[in-house]
Amino acid sequence: MPWGIPVVLAVVVAFWLSDQISRGFIDLEVYRIGIDTLRDGGDMYGDLPETSFGIGLPFIYPPFAALALSPFALLPWSAAVVGYFTVSVAALAVTLFLVARRMWPSQRGLGWWAAATALPLTLLLEPTVSTLDFGQVNLILMGLVAADCLPEKTKWPRGVLVGIAAAIKLTPAAFVLYFLVRKDYKAAITAAATGATVTALAFAVLPRESFDYWFGGGNMSGLSGSVFHTNQSIQGVLARFGISGIAFTALWLVLAALALAVVYAIMRKVADVPPLALFANALLALLVSPISWSHHWVWVAPGLLVMVAYAGRLPRNAAIACYLSTIAIAWVFYYAPHERVPQGEDRELSWSIGQHIVGDAYVWMALLMLGWMVLARRAQQRAEPEQVIEPDEVVAERSPTLR
Repeated sequence: MPWGIPVVLAVVVAFWLSDQISRGFIDLEVYRIGIDTLRDGGDMYGDLPETSFGIGLPFIYPPFAALALSPFALLPWSAAVVGYFTVSVAALAVTLFLVARRMWPSQRGLGWWAAATALPLTLLLEPTVSTLDFGQVNLILMGLVAADCLPEKTKWPRGVLVGIAAAIKLTPAAFVLYFLVRKDYKAAITAAATGATVTALAFAVLPRESFDYWFGGGNMSGLSGSVFHTNQSIQGVLARFGISGIAFTALWLVLAALALAVVYAIMRKVADVPPLALFANALLALLVSPISWSHHWVWVAPGLLVMVAYAGRLPRNAAIACYLSTIAIAWVFYYAPHERVPQGEDRELSWSIGQHIVGDAYVWMALLMLGWMVLARRAQQRAEPEQVIEPDEVVAERSPTLR
């Protein structure tokens, strides 16, 4: 393998990224402020001190997140930033490696090279850059989910890491669907039990904060259905079209149910390709979540690697189309079209149809990628007989050599 390619890419991207990151890490600062307020006996979910940017932002995560993220608050600021950056990039690297290992199971060298090459390239994508710039935990949570779902075997009960991720930030609970589709009910139950257990732990350690969060709104009022241009979800699209009230809720419920049905069917079709099924699950979560800020879309990074790998299983013409589609989609997530249209102070409500096409691009890309999964699967099935692969745990139970 030409290992010089990922090395050169890493150096170039490192210099580029150093210019793109503002070094503000405002969300990391909010985590620290919230946890410091808690340690000083204050209300973590109340009005917090201003950040270094001169604005006050709320701590909106469950109480368990305060426990899980406390190391970042205990370290000096510079050490916390270095630690956060290192853990986040490592989580992305682990995710890409796990994808590559499953997509090239008999070509470990190629898998390592593909993951190493993909790492600097995916650091160019807007969701990844924004996550690192804000100091968000998206890459860390993605790493937890990938480490739980993608290995053939885990040294811990499968589902534990998904449960922990969901207790830190609710959205990863959506990945229980991955276990259900693969009929790994034990992992689904483990995820739910783990999430409940660590949440109960937070209740024991932080009873007042837990009651305030779970029964007092959790500082989430006013966020659902935000018209802000970076809210790249179905609710965001509907809100920017000016739909509100009962019509908004009804239309969102219908579209969310339709998305669930479609993605569930797709996941069943591609269940024998775990990274592809997991990526479909991620797209569903991003689409139906009330808030999917553009930096939440970090799942497109491993998703693009899945697309490249899957192209190798397709007939020549279909493979070429797949490679071209991957390049086009990668460009969209690099260019961030939603930043190229009028934004802020509700300017999004006056978008033209053309501006909606540009400004809601991540949502449209998600629909295109789901459509790609259907077409790519059909192209593969026409080229070779369909093989059904059972969940890893079922295979292990039936095979004496894997017990």
